[in-house]
Amino acid sequence: MLINPYSPGIMFKNFPNLDTEIAAHYDLVFDTATTYHISPRYLYEVGLKIGFRDIFYYIDTLYDHCPASVIDVGCGECIWKNWFPNITGFDPTTNEFSQQDFVDYFDADFSQHHHKTYDSGMALNSLHFVNWADIGNQIDLAMNIVKDRFLFTFNFVGIRNTPPVKSKELIPLFDDIINSLGYEIILIDYPELRGVEVMLMSNSAHINGHVRFILAHKEKQ
Repeated sequence: MLINPYSPGIMFKNFPNLDTEIAAHYDLVFDTATTYHISPRYLYEVGLKIGFRDIFYYIDTLYDHCPASVIDVGCGECIWKNWFPNITGFDPTTNEFSQQDFVDYFDADFSQHHHKTYDSGMALNSLHFVNWADIGNQIDLAMNIVKDRFLFTFNFVGIRNTPPVKSKELIPLFDDIINSLGYEIILIDYPELRGVEVMLMSNSAHINGHVRFILAHKEKQ
């Protein structure tokens, strides 16, 4: 199941002005003292901007139920606060540019102490640094801290001890893991199946991931 209708001609569902906001903000993020401007998003993607715009679509879908709180796990500089409301972000590290709310590490203890603390959550390529065999448990730990739904993006390269096959051959195996967990699958998208392998060979894979999916607790559907 592939659900990713985002393109410049398709409106966002929950944030109809987002296209305009992205266009106004996209290339004017970091301004040096010289005569040129650099966007971190552009640098992450090595010029393939549409890859990053995909992420805006997924986050927009995360807001279908108007969450009053959204936890951003491994938020980095928590840049999504620039466009989306009610985000609380944390990361194991920080810097002077970060908009994160606190420093912490996501693990079983964090999950236990934050049971259904947040309405929704997201983790963009920040929860996949575990063994392939532990992926299901890692997803369960994340789902435990939200009442409704959670957006994940995973980079297969970051997962330890993956089966010794090409990333495209991991897709049905990953599907089996997701389907076995028993959550409602709101969307799941494998860019390689959409013919955009070149995006995954660039630095865009670092933020976008080889798979992007939103899961929800069935009782909320």
